[in-house]
Amino acid sequence: MSLLGRWFYKSRKFYDDDFNWDTYTADSYERRLVGVVERDNLAVAKSGELSFDDTTGHVTSSARPIHPNQQVILEAIGQLKPASVHEVGCGGGDHLATGKALYPDVAFSGADRGRTQLDLAAKRHPELASDLSLQDITMPFSRHWPRADMVYSQTVLMHIHTAVSHFVGLANMVNTANRFVLIMENQQCHNFVRDIENLWNGGHFNWDTMHMYRFDGSTGARTILLSKEPLDFPVLTSDAQLREGLKPSKRRLKRADEDSARGAFGIPRG
Repeated sequence: MSLLGRWFYKSRKFYDDDFNWDTYTADSYERRLVGVVERDNLAVAKSGELSFDDTTGHVTSSARPIHPNQQVILEAIGQLKPASVHEVGCGGGDHLATGKALYPDVAFSGADRGRTQLDLAAKRHPELASDLSLQDITMPFSRHWPRADMVYSQTVLMHIHTAVSHFVGLANMVNTANRFVLIMENQQCHNFVRDIENLWNGGHFNWDTMHMYRFDGSTGARTILLSKEPLDFPVLTSDAQLREGLKPSKRRLKRADEDSARGAFGIPRG
């Protein structure tokens, strides 16, 4: 994109998403998966290559290291012990395949809005084919979507900036989760804590109770953990707390504020 094109893109009031999801697999995802993720980390672990320690709550690898984002997700699953886990925006299915290898007694499922992404996941992991489904998390809620004890996303919502779509995505994740929601995203791309609080106070979640925590992985990745039940993790009260120690990105923070400003939340009846 030219300098003029980038300036025009960043100056609009209503941003489009970061990618064209219909061509995302061919445009960049598959190339980055093979050229970057697989080069630098163990993208898919086989049975026996990873282990979870109940005492420390850490996941360790007997092979190459896994990506910090994947590590924090696996450690959250190990510590929270959900019976079922659903990934929103599962892409090539590597997180699901690794999760099934480490936790064979947990029921894993995944969904994506792109058919090409699901085709890639089924190609890379044929054993997952029956656990994959088409799901656009920014559509109105569907009772046909999978439910799970834990619902999580990994670098999905951070790319969604069209109108109020990321609000819809957050609400849908909560409303399909029985116990927990784990959000592993770039913390500067949205004001996640503020937006979640506004959705909760506005009545957009179907939970009767909600607790918000910061859950960090053993190798540095940080996430937002939403829970129906009280847990012994640091309570998360602000985006500043979540972003502590990060180098600020003026562009991302400005866009996050603009995205937050588009929300009009439900008002409780007096």
